[in-house]
Amino acid sequence: MFKMLSRKLLGENYSSALKNLFISVFIAYGLYSIGKQIPLSEKVLVLTVIVFSGTLVIQSLGSADNAKLLRGLFAMPCDERRTLGEYTAVMGAYILTSKVSLLAVLFFSFTKMNTYRWVLFLLAFLYAVFGGMAAFGNFKKRPFISALYVAAGVAMAFLLPHGKAAVIALGAADIICAGTLFLLKMENFRIDPAAGRARKVRQNSKPSMLIPRYLGRYLLEHKSYIFSTVFIIGFAVFFAINAENMGLKFACGMGMAAISINSPVSTMVSANRGLDRKLDALPAKTERFFIPFGVTLFCFYLVCFGLFLAAFRVAGGTGGIRYIIMAPVFAAEGAFLTSFLENRYPIKTWKTEADLTHNPRKYILPIALMIEAALVGYILP
Repeated sequence: MFKMLSRKLLGENYSSALKNLFISVFIAYGLYSIGKQIPLSEKVLVLTVIVFSGTLVIQSLGSADNAKLLRGLFAMPCDERRTLGEYTAVMGAYILTSKVSLLAVLFFSFTKMNTYRWVLFLLAFLYAVFGGMAAFGNFKKRPFISALYVAAGVAMAFLLPHGKAAVIALGAADIICAGTLFLLKMENFRIDPAAGRARKVRQNSKPSMLIPRYLGRYLLEHKSYIFSTVFIIGFAVFFAINAENMGLKFACGMGMAAISINSPVSTMVSANRGLDRKLDALPAKTERFFIPFGVTLFCFYLVCFGLFLAAFRVAGGTGGIRYIIMAPVFAAEGAFLTSFLENRYPIKTWKTEADLTHNPRKYILPIALMIEAALVGYILP
């Protein structure tokens, strides 16, 4: 099991994992030479690691490619606990080396990281792996238990004590999550392919609202994307409130930009290889598909920004009227850039859906919005 999964996710002889680590180290020292330090509390550090890593775990476990890879495994006799342990180890190593290592690079380069903070980072990551897998395994039969894992992770970040107590609390949470995880069976991680739904065919009627309907079906078939979007909005509110309390002028704008990091619709075309191939053969695909796609994205981003601004104000934020005015501008820019990238530069080389949803191309939009938010914060009163 370990060799089979590691060959696909970590590369032959762990070549992909080693290459990713080498790139991360190279980027870390390059960014560290800039000498820019941003204050960051331990609570934000822990919450960021849990949210970022946890969503990666859920998306990797629920991906269609992962389902195909595991389909033959369930027909073979195996030692349940050993197989589950190997599955957990490979999934954690893949997420750590391919994605979370880049998050560690940002913390190393732009925040003051000491041994104590690195220990918190590692313990929060282990909670995301164990808790994410346990939540996924319990979701079909016991969804309320899955909700408890999520609530416990958020509560730990908000109520995190200082010093050794924080290490003890996170360590105890990791042990509890690991213990409950190994009470599950591999059957709990089976992913059934989406059954085709019968659709009524209406004669003599023109189809309408195709792109919004496709987006709705896409999100309903990937319910974890809906939860991750709501979760990232909550994280953005928490981050913006803490950043504003630390004196950051453009905290509200940074929170709005952070929402676009985990938007599932930004890779909706790339996620469907069949749709991507059909669009390549479609005449005038920009006018017939990608312009309506951009309009749908504008509505989606506008709803997300509206929810964020409302929650930010309720939580005591004082972002000002300028970001209410800038919300439609950010939404239009996000819709245009996402539609343009999906049209001209779709993501074609990806192994799992976690690779797709956290491809470096997705960070072009958040970085552009963060730069614009900083300019708005400094220029406008």
